[in-house]
Amino acid sequence: MRATFVALALALAAAARPSPLNRISSRQDFNLKNGQDAIALNDKFKTLTPDSPCQAGDQACINNGFAQCVNGKFVVQGCATGTICAALPLVNSPGTSIACTTQADLDQRIAATGATAAGAGAGAGNNNGGNAGSGNNNTGSGNAAGNNNAGNGNAAGNAGEDPQTSLTLDPSVIADFANDGQDVPEAGQVPSLTSTNNFINFCATRKDLPLTNGKQIKTGSCNPAPIGLIPDVKFMPSSKFVNPVNLQQIQENTPFTIEMAIKNLETGFFVNAQEKYFAAPQQLNGQGVIQGHSHVVVEKVSSLTQNTPNDPNFFDFFKGLNGKADGNGILTATVDKGLPAGFYKLSSINAAANHQPVIVAVAQHASLDDTVYFEVVAGGGAAAANATAA
Repeated sequence: MRATFVALALALAAAARPSPLNRISSRQDFNLKNGQDAIALNDKFKTLTPDSPCQAGDQACINNGFAQCVNGKFVVQGCATGTICAALPLVNSPGTSIACTTQADLDQRIAATGATAAGAGAGAGNNNGGNAGSGNNNTGSGNAAGNNNAGNGNAAGNAGEDPQTSLTLDPSVIADFANDGQDVPEAGQVPSLTSTNNFINFCATRKDLPLTNGKQIKTGSCNPAPIGLIPDVKFMPSSKFVNPVNLQQIQENTPFTIEMAIKNLETGFFVNAQEKYFAAPQQLNGQGVIQGHSHVVVEKVSSLTQNTPNDPNFFDFFKGLNGKADGNGILTATVDKGLPAGFYKLSSINAAANHQPVIVAVAQHASLDDTVYFEVVAGGGAAAANATAA
């Protein structure tokens, strides 16, 4: 099926740009063909599932969502309520695009091409449609801001433009952020900020702050990068320290190894923190697990019963764990010189590839990180308790 799938998509996407002398007749020809191609793609993608074989760059509509091929498997993002995912015919150039749209809009676009009435309903009630592997990455629904060309299937307003490089918001990705959440007010609950354009110009409200640019701007900034992909609740990450354990005693000024078990985080994804900090959205692998890494930080506390918060600017040991966890799911960091005698707090900071703390789908969840408290003692008092230290 893979060979047929790609061959069809490539064949439907390939078309020459008409010459000026034949522009009118050529446009009529490719409009009809665009409609027929969209119908054929919608019919073809009825056979696809998230487990269908694919290659990087392939796109489709599966389970009423926009699907992209990641690590050999389709990752599907659902369309907004009341919309379907479908292949749409372009208007100003040969080809098709993928969009989350309404059934009425799909029918109208197909009918406008002169394609058969049977094809106009190709997307009706089905969860499939799109342009996988075709080399056309347009995902617009054809109603971009400032574009009065109704029926143009390219959200960027220029046929053939890649939405990942376009400076125009693709209407197929506009989320419902217009409600402030106060339909049923609750005590202590404040209204949310609202937006009808995905907050794309939010940082323009704080021109006193620089834009987040990959650097670690210590005086503050405004980040225009979206949060990104959020995993299913069954893939929320978590960690647990294996060594040292809570309340363990460790010999002062003696090297030891921090060991931490991690699950539901594909480790080994660690970008340049000096150049790409918070500079890209959170990403998932083909199984829906966050791609990222962890950090460990050790802070001194006055006692094991300290009840005042520490200053986050000060710590005694910090390590970004940029490697992959071992076969048992364990990440390690060696404290080469040990620590002076005293009481300490050890915490994890689980993060996506660009160092942002991991984002999950629900507000109510157990801790995604772990913390233990331990004591570093002088003399030989910790010798027996420190048997597991490196």
